[in-house]
Amino acid sequence: MKLQLRLSSSLVLFSLILILISSCQGVENQTANHAAISEKKITREPAILPDDATLIMIDTIRKAHAKVNHENINYYLNEKRADFFLRMMEVQTGPERINSMFGYGQELINIGELEKAITIFENMREQLSSLGEEKDLEVLKATLKVLSIAYFRKTEVENCLQNHTDESCIIPISKKAVHSYNEGSIKCVAVLEELLKLDPSDKEAQYLLNIAHMTLGSYPRSVSKDFRIPKKFFEAGDDFPRFEEVAMHLGVAGSSLAGGTCVEDFNNDGYLDIIASSWGFTDQIKYYENDQNGGYIDRSLSSGMQGVSGGLNLRHADYNNDGYVDFLILRGAWFFGEGKIPNSLMRNNGDGTFTDVSIESGLYSEYPTQSAEWADFNLDGHLDLFIANEANENFPVFSELMINQGDGTFKNEIQSSGISTRGFFKGVSCGDLNNDNYPDLYISNLGAQNVLFMNTSASGQIGFKRIEGQTGTTNPIISFPTWMFDYNNDGHNDIFVSGYSDLEHSGPQLFMENLEGALHTNRPYLYRNNGNGSFTEVSAELGLNQAMSGMGSNFGDLDNDGFLDFYLGTGEADLKSVVPNRMYLNKGGKSFEDVSFSGGFSHIQKGSAVGFGDLDNDGDQDIYAVMGGFFEGDAFQNILYENPLGSENNWVNISLEGTSSNRSAIGARILLYVIDGTEERKIYHTVNTGSSFGGNSLAAEIGVGKAKIITQLTVFWPNKERTKLSFNNVAINKFYKIKEGVNSIEERMIEARPFAKTELE
Repeated sequence: MKLQLRLSSSLVLFSLILILISSCQGVENQTANHAAISEKKITREPAILPDDATLIMIDTIRKAHAKVNHENINYYLNEKRADFFLRMMEVQTGPERINSMFGYGQELINIGELEKAITIFENMREQLSSLGEEKDLEVLKATLKVLSIAYFRKTEVENCLQNHTDESCIIPISKKAVHSYNEGSIKCVAVLEELLKLDPSDKEAQYLLNIAHMTLGSYPRSVSKDFRIPKKFFEAGDDFPRFEEVAMHLGVAGSSLAGGTCVEDFNNDGYLDIIASSWGFTDQIKYYENDQNGGYIDRSLSSGMQGVSGGLNLRHADYNNDGYVDFLILRGAWFFGEGKIPNSLMRNNGDGTFTDVSIESGLYSEYPTQSAEWADFNLDGHLDLFIANEANENFPVFSELMINQGDGTFKNEIQSSGISTRGFFKGVSCGDLNNDNYPDLYISNLGAQNVLFMNTSASGQIGFKRIEGQTGTTNPIISFPTWMFDYNNDGHNDIFVSGYSDLEHSGPQLFMENLEGALHTNRPYLYRNNGNGSFTEVSAELGLNQAMSGMGSNFGDLDNDGFLDFYLGTGEADLKSVVPNRMYLNKGGKSFEDVSFSGGFSHIQKGSAVGFGDLDNDGDQDIYAVMGGFFEGDAFQNILYENPLGSENNWVNISLEGTSSNRSAIGARILLYVIDGTEERKIYHTVNTGSSFGGNSLAAEIGVGKAKIITQLTVFWPNKERTKLSFNNVAINKFYKIKEGVNSIEERMIEARPFAKTELE
């Protein structure tokens, strides 16, 4: 489908405004079943109505949403599916009616109608149990499983949502976070114990039993030894300091479903702002602008984005080289052929407002996706865009390679590029793997082999060559997020790709199987770049042997030692998948240590997007994460972890501005020479936003350990000439700006602003 942008008449404009106002009346509640939370009240500026182009796209997207058939998708639109099952029950009898009742009850849980669901499954439990020896044990076990989830969700809503604290839903549950409203947990335990009598091998029930007892303060003493998670499992990394969760205290928690985030300086004042999305059809894009005084201003509506909604992922970059960072909203994922919902390219106008330029830029399309990557594939100084679309047998669409024409428009050159592979693509990462300056592509393909394309555009024509079979980088088959980073500082970008859950291995099952010590195929894979065109898979030897359902994720340097650490969120949709997010600390490029529990990162909500950035400008990286789920009733607060490490190690913050290279300098590589103690070493950094499901700041926030000075700093610019710029004896713990072609380094006078945390009402 192709659209031509036409300025609306006053009548059309007025009608669109009415549509917009109607669609935004629920902005305060976002999705109807989002639970209210207590958080700091922050300044919200008066709304500015969107311009014509944005209004047209809002209406276009609204109409696309209206066409989605709830019978053909598995996630979201749960209320419509509940109504469908209810209508079926009215005309059915016998086993068919029981199946519909079961589906109705499950959808009630998914939309948050927990008391109704509990009544249904308690009645089914009672009726099945009364049959004595004639009862169907499999149906009874399935009923008990769903009933336990309903009770656990009840205790989550009452305690983690409606009575939220900064330690809610972080395991092992602290005394502060033990549930005050405990009826749901007590009944959940009773149901799980009944289920485990019928099937002691049920790992999902074993896992949830431990967590339910934690919420009651009765773990580990009240958990049977046969099912108990060893307490010592949660004591790993005990010497790592705890990060405080401060989102509520700053007013940036909100309440959202799964979505994306961008941590970036959108107004060029030197302080990082936050943009976050929630994939609900009417869920307003949130824009929190840093007020330069330790707090935030909610500019979601005053930025001209009132009514701009949805999006399971966000990707940011300065696509038009005007000096202001723009962002892309990705839609339609998981809906298969129903996912014909266009993405939105939001142009930063430089005056605090954004305009949807999807149509005029040529990016308009109607394919399901949740992953894309900005990169200058042909090194012409203009950022291109690869969009990894989701294809299957019934909807065999190609991905899109949108080449920037340098005039604000893009042209799709996927057919001539050599990227003819189609798949159910979930993650995509870009990076220069062979040090020829041209960015290569790695794509995670859920349920099939992952693919690696080397960029051959140095020949003069944009092209890629598929080589994963030669490099052995196809696993895991069940994969999701991916990124490229130089984990061992050897000057070669490595490839990380996380495993995910599947029908046979849910998040809780993977957690319990990890305790058995077996190396699971659903684990993360880390491919070390050997620098000669080959890769070696090193996850197990580096300590990355925990299988998990990774989604939201990113990397950064938590302790400023110059080695990149990473955070892996657990984005499985199923409500029983209340498994901890994980943080891995890089130990000198030789191993990774799990510091999830000691650092307070082990949140058991979904973790669908992560952004690292120094939000308070104190020299260490903080972390913002979107934590909601995929069902209409599975909302949760977003979180912001404040880094407490401060000045334990030194750092440098470098903003690059390309001239012949792209203005964002995405793809630029920075090499630091430092003397750390008695050791002279190199530290490498590549400018990008990180993981396929995260949005790091584009500023190069680099830790230098105990180094007192940077003896040499070299920038390798992402252009065809492979130009570089070097500076000697650069002072540490400062903010700098380096402009391509200018042989001087500019110090930026940016002051630290401690977070202005307030007590909640």
